[in-house]
Amino acid sequence: ELSAERHVLENVLPFIQQRWNTEPPRIALLGTSMGGQGGLRLAYKYPDIFPIVAAISPAVDFQMKLAEGDEVLAEVLRRMRQVARKQDLVLRIGNSEFLFFIRNVHNEGHASLAAIKLLQVLDETIDTGNRQLKVKPCIGGALYPDHGQDSSMLLKSTESALLDARRRPESHSIFTEERDPDNLTTWNIESDLEAAIERDEFELHFQPQVEISSGRVYGAEALLRWKHSKRGYVRPSYFIPIAEQSNFIYEITNWTIRSALWSVTEWPQLDEPLKVSVNLSPKMFEQGILTESISDIGNIFAVSLECLTLEITETALMEQMSLTVQVLNELKDLGVNISIDDFGTGYSSMSYFKSIPANELKIDRSFVSNMMDNPMDLHIVRTITDMAQGFGLKVVAEGVENRGEFEFLNTLGCDIAQGNYISSPMPQTQFIDWFNQYNSVVEQISELSG
Repeated sequence: ELSAERHVLENVLPFIQQRWNTEPPRIALLGTSMGGQGGLRLAYKYPDIFPIVAAISPAVDFQMKLAEGDEVLAEVLRRMRQVARKQDLVLRIGNSEFLFFIRNVHNEGHASLAAIKLLQVLDETIDTGNRQLKVKPCIGGALYPDHGQDSSMLLKSTESALLDARRRPESHSIFTEERDPDNLTTWNIESDLEAAIERDEFELHFQPQVEISSGRVYGAEALLRWKHSKRGYVRPSYFIPIAEQSNFIYEITNWTIRSALWSVTEWPQLDEPLKVSVNLSPKMFEQGILTESISDIGNIFAVSLECLTLEITETALMEQMSLTVQVLNELKDLGVNISIDDFGTGYSSMSYFKSIPANELKIDRSFVSNMMDNPMDLHIVRTITDMAQGFGLKVVAEGVENRGEFEFLNTLGCDIAQGNYISSPMPQTQFIDWFNQYNSVVEQISELSG
């Protein structure tokens, strides 16, 4: 008979790795004695398993050294063990994600109570010895067999609940069909994803970026949208991870860059060309042809690659540091701008700035949205801005939602703002109309003040 440990390794972890695209995760078994019934094999026999995914927000990581960050996450794991029973199970499945299997859950109300209890335990301040820190957990959960008949389906439901939890003030959510409007858990998405480009189902929406000091338009971020012929718009947070797992991300990214540069050719021509930003998957560095592909696209559309900004997350940058830096240097030699996205949410380190050919840093929206009320987030935004300017980098604040945040960022010396206060993302034609109207107002104000 399989041990619980072996069962997890052989049957559960492959699904976890498929859903979250992680390296083989570090495992913590709650009580090595799982009894003689085979532990998680019961998930296939009895309706008493409740998996929780607890995503611990890494908002404190910017302030911490690597060792201190590990210390905090180890304390999170210790607290989860503290509330677990012998028959329960905890897995760490990523840098800041944990999977918690709970046995003998009677109903969804019982599951919600378990999530609330876990949030309460994780909400307590963590003492690292140097400072007092708090993590910001979100918890999503699903029940077997109500929300999935096998590990793959169950984890999809749990992930859907986690996405919902991140939007909720209570920070926890139990899966329901009502909160999964796309019915993603029963959709074989891979075949439709492969045909999406051929069917012309992808489109780009552009969210403007403006210079905070002058108010002038700096450029826009190109955001990929999938308008499925039958399901309507599909959330990028769902289909992008699947595209990365199936390696279809290469074709999608190339399509996005081609479409973004083509769109730029239709934008109003200014003395200082508008820039378009495109998110770059870390998998794009693995093929070894990224630089050549982007150079060819620039030649085809006869556009200067100085108008292109490629955004790569801080975490992805650290995964294959030497290879990534080499390719980024090649791209910068072509004139491409490099932006470090979601800065402050990974293990930020002063040392790697010496080798990264970046032009700008993007401050994660989680810090910007809370900086007016949370002194820690304000300190992070101020520190990132000062540090970036010390390295000669522009600072982009994303998630700016109101005038107060916009004006406050100006006092901090932040360069560029992006968010719904300026405009929500919009298709190409609407973006051009918006730009013409907005730019006309800015020019009138400039003439009156000049």
